[in-house]
Amino acid sequence: MKKALLCFIITVFTFSVLAACGNNESSSNTSSGSNDKKVEITFMHSHGGESEKLIKNLVNGFNKSQDKYVAKPVFVQGSYEGMVEKLQSLVVTKKLPDVVTNGLVYTKYLNSNMPIVPAQKFIDEENTDMSDFFPNMLDLGKSEDGKQNALPFAVSTPVVYYNKDLFKKAGLDPENPPKTIDEVREAAKKLTTGGQQGIFYDYTMTGAWIFQAMVETMGGQMVSEDGKSVGFDQEPSVKALQHWTDLVNKDKSMPKVEAAQALQSFTSGKLGMYITTTASLGSIRSSSKFNLGVAPFPTDGEHERKVPAGGNNLFIMKSTSEREKGAWELVKYLTSPESTASVAKTVGYMATRKSAVEKEELLGGYLKENPLAAVTYTQTSNMVPWNNYSGKSGTRIYKVIQDNLEAALSNQKTPEEAMKDAANEGNKLLD
Repeated sequence: MKKALLCFIITVFTFSVLAACGNNESSSNTSSGSNDKKVEITFMHSHGGESEKLIKNLVNGFNKSQDKYVAKPVFVQGSYEGMVEKLQSLVVTKKLPDVVTNGLVYTKYLNSNMPIVPAQKFIDEENTDMSDFFPNMLDLGKSEDGKQNALPFAVSTPVVYYNKDLFKKAGLDPENPPKTIDEVREAAKKLTTGGQQGIFYDYTMTGAWIFQAMVETMGGQMVSEDGKSVGFDQEPSVKALQHWTDLVNKDKSMPKVEAAQALQSFTSGKLGMYITTTASLGSIRSSSKFNLGVAPFPTDGEHERKVPAGGNNLFIMKSTSEREKGAWELVKYLTSPESTASVAKTVGYMATRKSAVEKEELLGGYLKENPLAAVTYTQTSNMVPWNNYSGKSGTRIYKVIQDNLEAALSNQKTPEEAMKDAANEGNKLLD
């Protein structure tokens, strides 16, 4: 009897354990839902605010478009510098994301210091036709040997935003904005009255972006052709900084404030012109209550305009072959004509595909109805790469530039002294 009871207890216990194991497995399947058999892809990006909603919509679109992969967006604060810092920490723990948005100012850094999978690998395997991309935008993601390491995602150029109402009040033609740097200065003087000022160049923008536009439009170079020395102590750099210091300290037409404060002044109608990225068009247009104008970046009247391509590209990080393949599928989706048109309409970045601009149902009709958004495309042929400095210490040069710009604008140094100091410090950091 006791033996029979013992057998019964053992049998019941065994079935209970098996049932419990079965229930755990069932619970796991239920909680993960239909994503069980899908390969998870992490997409790390630095697009915040309204742009983050766009990223989520694009990723949702990708997830619905196929049943093999599920992508998850992860926002990183701190703009392009924040992304680089995040990747530097993750590469140590070997927990890198599968796809990242990388600021074009750090393309060379990622090429040299991160375990990337070149897009060229997949392009060659699939014999992908790349002819629909704007060629100079494709160039932004190439290595020094011409290999396509990344694809362009969001591209921008600097433009002049201006208040047409204030132009008219100051006796300026709102339909004929200034075309040269000298004309910008004269217009800024006329726009400066009482608590109102004339102009703000967004000189604090990451990677000395606006400063590069000024220097190269004036015929200079941020770095020598061989990449072994910087060009800050050359005449064009000094002239560019002199223009800014004159606006701030002599004309009093440009406020010495943070960019966010200057933007607030502009959108509230207390600043006549604001020079920054075309990617700000969406937010500026929605927050401005006046007649807004947009014009190309000014020239110096002698040299051809040269505007660095801002924005970011998409890199794939090394992982497993299955995840890398999924990452490539995500990159293709994010850079499709439909996706790039959505980025352009929603934020203000430039579309990276020619068909997106040409097709009426994508951007063709939109640009006709929104001429302000079309201005940046008039500068496509003037686009040059955002300057990258080589070596592990090269990224520190941007802070050297910024510190010396600040010193000159604060009257602590002359433009000549600031640029000479920046050149001396910068050359020490070049490898």
